[in-house]
Amino acid sequence: MHEPKNRETKYLTEKHNTDTYLPVRATGPLQEPMPFVIELRVVGTPAILQVQVVETMLIGRADPQKNLNPAVDLTPHNGQGQGVSRQHAAILVKDNRTFIKDLGSVNGTRLNGSLLAPQAEYRLRHGDELTIGHLKLQVRFIVVPTLGKTTKGTGSLESPVPRIAHGETALVVEGDASVAKVFSMALRHAGFEVTVVENAATAISHMAHGLPHLLVLELLLPDMNGLDLLRHLRKQAGNEKTRAVVCSGSTGGFQMHQAIDGGAQLFLGKPVSVEDLLKAAQQVLNLTTTVIEPVL
Repeated sequence: MHEPKNRETKYLTEKHNTDTYLPVRATGPLQEPMPFVIELRVVGTPAILQVQVVETMLIGRADPQKNLNPAVDLTPHNGQGQGVSRQHAAILVKDNRTFIKDLGSVNGTRLNGSLLAPQAEYRLRHGDELTIGHLKLQVRFIVVPTLGKTTKGTGSLESPVPRIAHGETALVVEGDASVAKVFSMALRHAGFEVTVVENAATAISHMAHGLPHLLVLELLLPDMNGLDLLRHLRKQAGNEKTRAVVCSGSTGGFQMHQAIDGGAQLFLGKPVSVEDLLKAAQQVLNLTTTVIEPVL
């Protein structure tokens, strides 16, 4: 018998790729808890897994006898039946970037449908789909509204927020309700008058009645590319008073260049901490911190 041709395994070839235009650093040092989590939605079920970001997050199945407790435990989701190894893959954070690495699993790991070579690192981005064995997970980076350690969850800001604004207006255009809520809360406590919209059409309607001092914009909107909204803004009379900060999960070098060329003053690649959002707002508007106020 002859072996069929083309039996060689085809792996995803993009490994540890780098962008030519690096995003502004969006998180603090890893020795402190990072102000975001990675959310993994189990496709086909209502299940959502959240993992606090650290340098290495193991994906697999728990084994109490071997004292193995992965950060992402897929045992309750029929992990064994879905071909998930005990130590299947790992999510890594390096230089403010997130990577996925297959750990030599039996059934492999796929990123957006492409098989990963074992032990090789691949960029992991907001909106990607991971297949662990046969179990599909949608990846989202979720901002946690903290400037430091918190025990109150995502509903409040425990640390003091610098008062950098005095009634300046801010328009947040963000399709993810949880991210929009955090950004709005932080900017409001920092002294801004905040309006939040979830799509470009509503943003255009709002800007027709007056341009904001600060625009916080996601590029991946449900109805329009955020770049088109940015270009629309820059065609309006008096638009020079509006400073734009793009906070987006679309973090390729090409998108960053387009955003800056389109009129944004800063680009922050998601995940974005509250602290860096406020620093960006302060920088682009040339504001001075005058008072530190605790958030109640």
